[in-house]
Order: sequence, then structure tokens, then C-alpha cells
Amino acid sequence: MFLPRLKNYQKFENTMTLSFPLKVWCGDRPSRNLLAVLHEMMPYGEFVQAERDEATLTIEVYPAMVPSNRPEYYSFYAKDGKMSIMAKDYRGLVNAAATLAQAIRFEDGQFVMDEASINDYPNSTFRGVMLDPARHVVPMDEVRAIILGMAKSKYNKLHLHLCDHQGFSYYSDVYPDLPLSPGTTYTKDDLREIVSYSALFGIDVIPEIDLPAHSFNLTKTFANLKCHSVEEENGGEEVLSGWNICIGNEDSYTYIKNILTEVVEIFPYEYIHMGTDEISMDDIQREPRLSSFTCKCRVCNERFLPMGYDTLLPRFYYFVNRVYNIVNDLGKKMMMWNDQIDISNDAPEIPRDILIEFWRVAMPHRGPVEGCSMAAFVEAGFEVVNADYPNTYVDLYMKWNKLKDWNLRKDPADVPHVDFRILGGETCAWEGNNYPHYRHALYFTFPTFGDRCWNVTEPLADDTNTMLALTRACLGASVPADFNLFSYLRGVPLGDAYRMEGKIFAEEVDLAPLKATLESLTNLSVDQEHLKNNLLSLIV
Repeated sequence: MFLPRLKNYQKFENTMTLSFPLKVWCGDRPSRNLLAVLHEMMPYGEFVQAERDEATLTIEVYPAMVPSNRPEYYSFYAKDGKMSIMAKDYRGLVNAAATLAQAIRFEDGQFVMDEASINDYPNSTFRGVMLDPARHVVPMDEVRAIILGMAKSKYNKLHLHLCDHQGFSYYSDVYPDLPLSPGTTYTKDDLREIVSYSALFGIDVIPEIDLPAHSFNLTKTFANLKCHSVEEENGGEEVLSGWNICIGNEDSYTYIKNILTEVVEIFPYEYIHMGTDEISMDDIQREPRLSSFTCKCRVCNERFLPMGYDTLLPRFYYFVNRVYNIVNDLGKKMMMWNDQIDISNDAPEIPRDILIEFWRVAMPHRGPVEGCSMAAFVEAGFEVVNADYPNTYVDLYMKWNKLKDWNLRKDPADVPHVDFRILGGETCAWEGNNYPHYRHALYFTFPTFGDRCWNVTEPLADDTNTMLALTRACLGASVPADFNLFSYLRGVPLGDAYRMEGKIFAEEVDLAPLKATLESLTNLSVDQEHLKNNLLSLIV
């Protein structure tokens, strides 16, 4: 069994032994790029170019291969000591490499694999992971391990939440006084390295500049970006917090244009994520209130009252449209969180080609609630990425018993007549390394959530075969065939591992065999080495 599970797998009678260096014929430039992918996924082996008639493995892209309507489709064939990979595109090649990495076993001092025929493709076009360096910068070595783990589970999007109210996660040349996030701040070269390493695996990197809310870092540094009331200006009590930037102030749009111009020079992909979540937090009483750009802001009123915009929602739509135009002028498409859009209105005045990331219906006093379902967004004509927090968040919420059955096209929206607009899913890891449980939970999440995006309609079985496959997917070629990591754990610790406070092992289980097995594992890739060491650190 493989994770994500394969669409079509025919196992032949024999196994084949692999001898390294493995001779590889590359039929085109994308195939030659795959050599580096093979080295990263299988660092125990050397892969060298050879002529076709001498090669053990042949690789080529063939865009016209059937079926014609399935991006990332690939075929893999291994028989009589020879292997071949053929794919419709480069991402298909990477997916095939991920399958090969799981197929290889290290047994009795040799690398072996079953001879087989495989045809495989994803059921969703968006399979993403969100990292949150804004609240705590994720170290670069961990980022590389995460990207490799993503690639081996066949993801194609990495979403970076680059800024929040705590600060910015990278040094900006345009605004060098921006307050910085906790942890070791990224340089622009670090960001370019993330883009380059992700590109090796066909993973697009989506930067997020979260506005207008989550902006204490901006408004406390740049006073001109904060809303101000007439009372404040006359020396009275401060009533507007700076949680949101002032969307009535033209300086705010100058800032957005400048920061996005800097960002697009680093991230060459289709989308820019503009945040837009949690602008309304009326139930929280601090700093002094989180709400902003209300009727109390003189600058907002001077802009919006002549337009007839005397409430929050039309002012927010004005902001969305202004930002949309900035993003569009930079040659990009806009992506945003859903929770501040009143989709119960048949025609919210924002463009339908904005990609909506659905994470929740707003809580009372935190945005529009009635009728604001994910189904309503899909039926209104928006394309949607399913990031529904009870199913997708690794910080607190994701649980194996639910994830194994989760269908991203039915939960929380079951709209079969238009479900083609649900592009896929994204698992979100908020707060960087603040939560130590990410050091194991993320690596368990990649194969399981990856399967739910790859095989949308077919649930995962909660059985021994699945646990053995998940063990091998997480820890690699040297895992003994009958080793079930999760027999030592309290199930599969995902988001709920946060509440376990590091106590992920089952009670009254002898951990000595687990420790011995983990210590014996060799031939590990970087992500597997991270997981192994993190598990060993938890064994007292």
C-alpha cells in the first residue's frame, strides 16, 4: 500500500534488486531535472545519466499521453530489471519519483522493489500546506524538510503566511523599519531559496500579505496607516486600535502596492494571498478595541460617506476591489480568506475570479454569519480551496478518526452540481515552531491529508495495512515490513497532538523496541531524519 494511494496498481510476481549508481536515461530537460528530485527523495542512491540502451530507468514527458484531461498523470512500469516513468508534465514526473521512493525497500543489505505497473493521477488540482513564519519564523532546515515531505506526499502548493500582527518574517528593502517576527528572520535570499527548492518538486509558493487586519505591527510603526477618531485627534480617549490599517487613507494603498511589488519579484507564481480575515472582532475588548475603519474614523468617513458607504461591509468591499486591481496590475491573481464576505447577499461586489480560501463561517460579532456557508461561495461562482478549520488545521483541530473519512467536496459543502469549483484542500500549520507537536504531527499529516486531496472520494481504512503504509511513508526504505509505529502511539497524532503536550505514546507500552528500531533506521531522507530524531527526543 502507498500513501497517497495509487489509482491503478498491478503487482507482478517478481521483485527486482536495484544496484547503485542507477543508470538513468532522460528523454528531455524536465526529465534531467528529475535527477535532483531522485537524489533528494532517495539520498542513499546515486542516479547518473546514461544512454537509453544502457539505462535501468528511463524517464520522459509525453504531454499527449492518454488520458488527455488529467494534469500530473504519470505511469510507472518495472519489469525484468528495467523501469520506466512517463508523465504528462513535470509535476507528473515528481509524483512518479515519490511513488518510486515508497516502493523501494532495504532488506538483507539490498535495495529491492516489487515489479509492477502503475497509472496514477490526483483528484484535485490544489493540494496545499500553509506555514506561519509570521508568528514564529520556521528555521530554514525545517522548511526544507517540510518541502521534501510535501513533495513525497504529492502536494503542489506551499502557502507562506509572511506577516501578522506580531511582525514581518523577512527583511524588506522597501520598508526596512517594519517590525520583525519572533525567531530568525528570513532574508530575501532565504525566500528565493524556498522558491527554488519548492520549484525542484513542482510546488508553487503562494505568499500571503495579510491585510487590512492583523496589523498592529504596521500601525504602531507607521502612524499614518492607523485609523484615528476625531475624539483622539482632539486629545480624547483612544477608541480605534490599529488592528486594521486605515482603508480610507490613500497611504495604505501606496504601502500595499510597494510591498506587493517587492513580493512579486521573489515569488513568480500565479497567486498572491491577501489575507482579509478577522477584520471585525467586536467581542474582544483590548487595544482598546480590535475593530477599526468604522464610522468613528475621520479619514474613512471623508472617503466613504460621500459614496454612501456608512457601514463596514461596503467599505471592506471597496478595499477588496482596490487591492484586487493592484494585484491584477502586477500580473497576478488574488486569493483571500472567506470569513468577512457576506455571501448570503446574491451579489457581493467583488470579482468572481478571486480564489476563496474557506476556513470558517464567522463567529457572532466577528463578521457575517447567516447564510455564509462554503456551499454559498461555490454556488455564487467562486472557485474555492477547502481549508475548513475542524478538518484541516494542524495547530489544534485535525483528528485521524475524522480525517480518514473526510471528503473535501462534501464537508462542509455538498454541492455536486458545481463541486468542480472546489479545487482542493489546504492543511494549515499556524504559529510556526511555537507548537513542538509540529515536529512529528506535520510529518504524519503530509501522507494522510495528502491522500484525502489525491483520492477525494475514497476514505482511508483504519486498519493495520494503513498504519504500516503510513509508517513506511513517514520513515522510509529501512522500516521493517511488519513495523507499525502507531502501535506505540496514541493513535495517529495530528492536530490533536497539541493537547497531548508531547505525551504521544500509548500508556503502559514498552518503548524499548520502538527506540531500538528508530535508532536502527538508515538511508533516511532529510524529512525522515527530522521525524526520527524528534520521536527519539520524546522517549524518556
